[in-house]
Amino acid sequence: MNILQINTSDTRGGAGKVAYLLKNELAKMGHQTSFLVSRKYSEDDDVKLIRPYSNLRRRILKKLSYYLANDLDLFPSGNILRMQEFKNADIIHCHNLHTNYFNLNLMRKISAVKPVIWTFHDMWPITAHCAHAFDGELKKNGFFTCPSLDIYPPIAWHNERYLEKRKREIYQRSNFYIVTPSKWLADKVSQSVLRDKSISVIYNGVDTDIFRPYPKSLCRKDLGLPQDKKIVLIVAKKGKLNPWKGGNYAESVKEFFADNPNHYFINLGGIENKTEANARIVSYVSDPEILAKFYSAADILLYPSIADNCPLVILEAIACGLPAVSFNTGGIPELIEHKKTGYIAAYRDSEDLKNGLELMLRLSPEELKKMSDISRENAVVKFNIKIMAGKYAALYQSVQQIFRQNLRP
Repeated sequence: MNILQINTSDTRGGAGKVAYLLKNELAKMGHQTSFLVSRKYSEDDDVKLIRPYSNLRRRILKKLSYYLANDLDLFPSGNILRMQEFKNADIIHCHNLHTNYFNLNLMRKISAVKPVIWTFHDMWPITAHCAHAFDGELKKNGFFTCPSLDIYPPIAWHNERYLEKRKREIYQRSNFYIVTPSKWLADKVSQSVLRDKSISVIYNGVDTDIFRPYPKSLCRKDLGLPQDKKIVLIVAKKGKLNPWKGGNYAESVKEFFADNPNHYFINLGGIENKTEANARIVSYVSDPEILAKFYSAADILLYPSIADNCPLVILEAIACGLPAVSFNTGGIPELIEHKKTGYIAAYRDSEDLKNGLELMLRLSPEELKKMSDISRENAVVKFNIKIMAGKYAALYQSVQQIFRQNLRP
């Protein structure tokens, strides 16, 4: 089967990493794969730019989208229909279609000639403009309310009525199958404007051969970390500057434990490399094997995200046998079993988050080892890239068969 994927980027961002891993795993299964993106970061020949925009043109389009409060209609992506990768494809698999590169009306044209699967990595398809509605209510028109104009992707003024109307019109004239990487998001979609579309849940997957438990003491030695302390790994990209990942909650919890000499904190994804008393800030790590060593060197993952679906950070961590402490948000409770493979704190409750980490730090080595073993087992049997790819391949075949039957006179 020939599968074409479409996404904002190939190897950066959660959706891009998932799509790129899927592409490579499908190729190992014998499928032909190609990938169209707006921003290319790999050197993979199977990944092609939809349009080779200059950085200046990108900035102009981004500004236009913001000030016109419209990320649906402005982008000339119709050349996709003329690309050989599209013509050769048996299945079109879309991922993130926001971020200033895709004219959503193209979905109507694509789905008229090819079977389409659309994986929702966030809530953008069922809101006016934002990738996450947080506590936004479901309106009578089937869209969730965005709590602010500034929620990514931001818009400059209240154009929600038009954006919702436009999305509804396109959805009514398009035929696509929806995949969500969590039951939480599937439930949101089933209540929304897209309630009549077919929905499947396929969890994201990681390479459990790379993300696996490595010897803790050896990892600590290689990374220059203390051998005699309990290490808490915080993953909050850009720290307090990224409110989505809960950097402010992580800092609050970290300060509570700051005076305990037996604890050591690593903040992975900070702005710059920096060493502090009983703490270390590490900038972005792109090498998955080094990342796996950080997971293996730690005792507990602190991941206080306040907006998530099926985060790769959690999956990578548990694949390395690292128990996690996180908020009850999005699909995270589907990945962490409370007090069995980690701790799920009440949403945005700093005190409960601190109590959860404190509870985990008091566990005996034997109790932590049991949690670690269960976490690893769950990752292998539920969140393995091979399992994810197999489920997508089965869905491709089913959708392609239905599409062919509908074409028969």
